[in-house]
Parts: sequence; structure tokens; C-alpha cells
Amino acid sequence: MTFSSFLKAQTYNDFSFVLNEKAINKIFSVIGEISGKNEYEVMMMKGEYTWVVSNPKINLLPDSSDFTCDAKVTVGPFSYKSKVIGNVKINYDNKANEISIKITRAIFELYTMVLGNKIHIKDIHLEEYFKDPFVFEGPKSFATDMEFTMPDSTLKKIYVQPTDCVMRVIRQSIITSCEIAASDKPFKSLIKVVPPIQATNDKKSQPAAATNTSTTKPSKP
Repeated sequence: MTFSSFLKAQTYNDFSFVLNEKAINKIFSVIGEISGKNEYEVMMMKGEYTWVVSNPKINLLPDSSDFTCDAKVTVGPFSYKSKVIGNVKINYDNKANEISIKITRAIFELYTMVLGNKIHIKDIHLEEYFKDPFVFEGPKSFATDMEFTMPDSTLKKIYVQPTDCVMRVIRQSIITSCEIAASDKPFKSLIKVVPPIQATNDKKSQPAAATNTSTTKPSKP
């Protein structure tokens, strides 16, 4: 990064660091398939169930970001799809200089049908499959230094670092807007970043989000 781009002016700020939703969601393609398989027993009936997640995505929103995906479930000869909507927590660790995005709650129901009646088996908690948050380096990495040639041909070292940063979440992006400080001596103070309001906004009261969107009846023997 050049010094001129580092100092790119923003409204009311010296520069802004933007983490785009699209960049975050590229991680899912590297993680690979998220799926589960096990045996079940309900109402004296035994069988095997499988499920697989598709289209996982983090959706960044100003008030409360979320996680969405589709879950395809097969319970014996019965199968269906559920749309899963989960909670996401976004925070900034000033000491570690890390922006973290964690899926805190994402549930869908595992069930089967017996004589036309829906029989609950269990809930699948997808947050247990995403125990580690997605972590990105924060604005401290934009600190830099340079040598400036003085009129007497001596070299003077200039240090530049972000300071007084404020993080906010907008639609599809996390923006950290910062002022910068310049000095001819190395900085000793830490950058303080104000995390987004939604960093502590977990929708704990939200019910399990599992909506049956399509169903395939068991095939006749």
C-alpha cells in the first residue's frame, strides 16, 4: 500500500477500512461441506437421518447481522428442506487488533412424519459446527513509517498510525473509520476502536428458525 492511498481522505475521517460481506462469505467455500448423520429412535421406530447445509452466508445489516443457509434433511424415506436464519455477533479486540464475526445461534428442526403427524426428533444447532469465529486483521495494520529528506540532506523518520477509530456495520460492509496521527517518534499509545452497537446485540428471544419449504413424501414400496 502506498502512503498516498493510506492517507486517502474520507468525510470526517482521514481514512476508512472496509470489510465487505462478499469477502467474508468466501470463507465458506473453503470450509467445505457441513453435514451430519446419525441414528434415531422415536415412537418405537428406528432409522437413520442425514442433513447437509447449502448456501451458507453472513448477511451484514446495520441493526443486527445474521447467518442464513438451507438445510436438506432426510429421515428414513422422508425428506424436506428448511431455511435457517441465525444470529451473528461482530466485535473488535483492541489488544489483538482483530475483527471477529461469530455465528452464535443457528437452529433447524429434525423431524419425521408418522400417519400424517409431525414427530419432532431433535434440534440441530449449527453454531456448534462454527465454534471458531471468522477473524480479520484490524486497522492497526495500517500503521506505517517513512523517511523524509530534509533540506540539509539528513533523513527524518516519520511515523503514522490510525487513532480514534469507530467501527460501524452498514448493509453488506463493516466500516472502521479512523483519524491518523503523525509523529517523528514511535507511538506508545494503543489505538482505541469503538465496536459496533450490534456487537452485543444477540437476538436471544428469537425462536428456532427452521421453516419447512418443501417436502418429499416416502416412495411406495
